[in-house]
Amino acid sequence: MFIPSVGIPKTLKVKKMLLNYLEPSYQIGSFTIHLYGAFLAIGIIIGLFVALKLASDRNIKSDYLYELVIICIFAGIIGARLLSLALHPQDLLQDPLSIFSLHEGGLAAFGGLAGGIGAGLLYARWRQISFWTIADVVAPSLALGEAITRLGCDVYGYASPAAPFPRIVNGIPHHNIPLYTFLATAAIFIVLWKMRAKLVGGRLFLTYLLLYGGSRLFIDYFRGEQLFLSLINLAQGGSLLIALLALLFLTLFSKKPVTK
Repeated sequence: MFIPSVGIPKTLKVKKMLLNYLEPSYQIGSFTIHLYGAFLAIGIIIGLFVALKLASDRNIKSDYLYELVIICIFAGIIGARLLSLALHPQDLLQDPLSIFSLHEGGLAAFGGLAGGIGAGLLYARWRQISFWTIADVVAPSLALGEAITRLGCDVYGYASPAAPFPRIVNGIPHHNIPLYTFLATAAIFIVLWKMRAKLVGGRLFLTYLLLYGGSRLFIDYFRGEQLFLSLINLAQGGSLLIALLALLFLTLFSKKPVTK
């Protein structure tokens, strides 16, 4: 169990979060802090500041960005929850009200991404602004936000004594899915930030999807979930689909003139 304590250096605290199994919440008196939710909120706030910088560079009103973030957060939560329940219908059958139990987990990342994209498309049409431009604005923030969020994630992969920097659960080393994802998404953020001026017209966002889907295709193998046809698991299938769609759109966009 992860127990915060005063006097521990910040670097050591981060190391403990990444390398040891985290309980999903801990108590401070009568107040309960859910680690995943706390880091998710931090990721959203920091990501918003990054997006505001890009919005200013691309003449997107800050008010539009605030509206978009609020709408996409709700749409993302709904999409993530619905996909999670679709993948685990027994939970809904046993307790129909569990659909509202967000504090208990059960949020599928790909469902959140789909919900956010759908809300973004509708919002761009409503405000009569380019969806691809505003998607480029938020692309680096999506990568950075997930990297930060993973600091509070308690997911781990299958047990393996050969796992690098393993997550220790009951004394047994497991593949450290949060650490792998943190490193991958942090690297994706750096790439996107360096390429932000060159990749426009939706290309930055599509590059994010391609890199994210590709990294998850590799990382999700270590979850140890059931494989289909002895090849890939369900999470990898979603990652592959995202990467292929992004690659398809990037190929189509390569034939069009670059416009902001």
